[in-house]
Amino acid sequence: MNKKGQALVEFILILPVLLLIVMAIIDIGNIFLNKYDLNKDLDTVTELYRNGKTKELGVYLAHEELALEDKNQNGMITLTLKKNIEINAPGLTNILGKDYIIKTAKTFYEDTNEQ
Repeated sequence: MNKKGQALVEFILILPVLLLIVMAIIDIGNIFLNKYDLNKDLDTVTELYRNGKTKELGVYLAHEELALEDKNQNGMITLTLKKNIEINAPGLTNILGKDYIIKTAKTFYEDTNEQ
């Protein structure tokens, strides 16, 4: 009996499963990395929003491919930033879909003091 041939056949049978797992881990890592970057982007967007720099804000959002929603309620402003992430792992697309949206939000008091 040829042990090398048996090991090769077993490896070939398990290889697709291992590749799917590795691709899913890479995509999940990509989601977490983009979520971290989105939190940093939210700080930048908040500063531009608070300083009234709407032109720079629009350019920044377009360049980073971000969507911004703002809600003003009782003097509290909530900024929600969204970004679309493409999922490539075949098994993970069945669970999360081809396009996955990550979002983060920040709430702060509206500045009533004009400088």
